[in-house]
Order: sequence, then structure tokens, then C-alpha cells
Amino acid sequence: LEWNLNRTATGSHRLKITANATKTVAEVRRRLEELSRGKIIEHDSLTPAALQLLLSRDGISLKCSIQQETTTYIIFDRHNLNLRIFGSPDKITLAQQKLIQSLLSIHEKKQLVIPLRGRDLPSDLMKQVVKNFGPDLHGLKEKVPGADLKLNTRQQMIFLHGNKELKPRVEEITLEIARSGHHLVERLDTGPSCPICLCDVEHGYQLEGCGHLFCRLCLVEQCESAIKNQGSFPICCAHKGCGDPILLADFRTLLSNEKLDELFRASLGAFVASSSGSYRFCPSPDCPSIYRVADPDTASEPFICGACYSETCTKCHIEYHPYLSCERYRELKDDPDSSLKEWCKGKEQVKSCFACGQIIEKIDGCNHVECKCGKHVCWVCLEIFTKSDECYDHLRTIHMTI
Repeated sequence: LEWNLNRTATGSHRLKITANATKTVAEVRRRLEELSRGKIIEHDSLTPAALQLLLSRDGISLKCSIQQETTTYIIFDRHNLNLRIFGSPDKITLAQQKLIQSLLSIHEKKQLVIPLRGRDLPSDLMKQVVKNFGPDLHGLKEKVPGADLKLNTRQQMIFLHGNKELKPRVEEITLEIARSGHHLVERLDTGPSCPICLCDVEHGYQLEGCGHLFCRLCLVEQCESAIKNQGSFPICCAHKGCGDPILLADFRTLLSNEKLDELFRASLGAFVASSSGSYRFCPSPDCPSIYRVADPDTASEPFICGACYSETCTKCHIEYHPYLSCERYRELKDDPDSSLKEWCKGKEQVKSCFACGQIIEKIDGCNHVECKCGKHVCWVCLEIFTKSDECYDHLRTIHMTI
């Protein structure tokens, strides 16, 4: 068995495998393809929110730790929300177990949420919570020592990090505010209120299109929420009765270049997700390029990615296969010897070596055949010999001919 790894002009790599027997090449190719495909991890509890944790500091640290511990390689494709592990089957199984358990554990800790809006809650509950305890919930933290609380004004929720036993106490306090007819702290409005946080506008920003005024920080948080939740596009003005799309000029003013790139990628992901399968991302892990899927009644065409230079069939979404239909290529990919097997059918002059499986075609000559693997074969009964003299003696003794 010989192999050569060559770098192509496009920057990708091509592995050439050479062996005496087609069966050997097919087996090595099958194992290499399994290794290069990896295994996509699917689990009912791995929701998009749980998978997104892999982009956090804790998630990145967890992934590196499991890779080092299990000698595997883990890729999270944030566009398609696919989690893929590369390595030997037993190592993949071990890494999968550790990753799922750890991710769900982190997710559970981060999912201690107290909602401030709902059917049975006052519409201004978040505003009253802010009035009573401040935008950083300092007053609430004093009432519940040890609670790490954060207010999400976009989703109108309080996130509790850490000890989940403190959640009932936080809920009790917020429900007391919801039930009370008056509030502990009253404050006069000194200016226009922000439609997002419902408090006085701080560091105001006026949208270019509709002209409505918001807290600058609230608009930034609205964009960050859209980046994490792809269903939030297009990003529109949150002012009651408006809903105009926020313009690109606003995003360029509000966001850093890095955040703006993240917003563009998330917007592209939302577009692909809402296209009902008309568009797909390039299958290369984490590649940002997209392509239009070929119509079912049209011939397949190649998509040549400008980012990673891979060539993809726009109909079956695997590597491009000129001159072959998608169905035929899948058959050959699953069984590389299928075309050879079809060619062998009905041919009496074609047989297989019992020693290595190599296909042999005999055009003329005697019934002694030497295979590429070095064995000597009796063409009449396919018995195998190590030396040519042994094969000839067998032919004369058993078959009375050579």
C-alpha cells in the first residue's frame, strides 16, 4: 500500500492511494472517508441555545479540554448549527458523552430565568422592577444575597447565574411587585422613555430612518440579541406602531467592525434558514459562502466556493461529480467497486484471485496465471500456489492439461 498527499492549485489537498488489489484500496478509502466525514452529534437536548454555548468562553474551554482528553477534533458549524467530532469510533463515543453532559450542565446553569412579561403579568412589570431596584438590579441583589442577577431588557427577563435555589426568592419578590397596587419607589419622568427598556433615555440615539429615540445601549443589545437568535431578522424599530427596518447607517454607527461582521453573518444565516431549502451554506465547516439549490427537474451544476475553493453539487450537496448523475455517484461512493462488478458480470474470462480479491482477465495462454499479488493461480479451479512449478504440477496431475 502506497499513498501520496499533494496540494492542489486551489489550496486544498488530494490523497492518492495505490495498492495491488482494488479491495485494499476500497477498504482504505472507506476508512479515510469515514475519518474525514467525522460524526454529526445529534441529541434531543442539544437545542440551538445549548449549542450556541460553544461560542462562549466556557464552551471554547470545554471543547479544547475534551479534544485534548479524548484525542479527537471537534468542529462546531455555527451557520448550520452542526456539531461534528473527528477521530476513531471509540474516541468519538467518549467525546460525545462528555460533550453532551458538560454542555447540558452549562446550559442548565445559564437557564435560570425569571420572566417579566406574560399573560398573567402586568405589561409594565419590567419598568416597575427597574424603578424599584435600578437597571443593574442592585436593590434586588441586596434582598437576595449571593444572587448574580442580570436584566435582559430586550427579552424582558432576569437571568440568575449560579445557585438555582435562590430562584424562588427572586420570583417571589417580582410577583409581589406584580400584585401590589402601588410601588415602593416612585420617580417622575424627566424625559422621553426608551421603547425597549421603558426607562428614561440615556445616551440617546435617533434612528436615521424613522427618527425614533432610544438608549444607545438598548439598540446595541437589540443587535446582539439578533446575532444570538437568528429569528430576529430583519431588525426593526421597537417603537409601538412603527416597525420600520433599522438602516445600515445606524448599524455602522452603533456597532464595532467586529460586531458588524457578526451581525452580517447572523443575517445571512437567518436568510438561509428562512429560504425553505432554496439556499444552503457551503458544506465546508464554518464556511460563510452560500449557494442556490438546483431545482429538482434540472441538471446538477457545480458551486465553486470563492472562500474555500471547494466544488459542491447544487443538487445532492456533496462534492461535484461531472459526467455522473447524483444517484450513480452515490452508488459509486458507497461501493467504489460497483462499476467493476457490473463489468465482470457474464464474462467467463474474468475471475477473482482468492488470495487478494484482484480481478483477473485472461485473454489467451495456458491455465497458469500469476496474480499481481505474487500468487500463482490455477485458472480452472482457482486454487492458489506460491510457486509456478507447483501450479503446473497441479494442472498436469488434476486437470491433465496446462
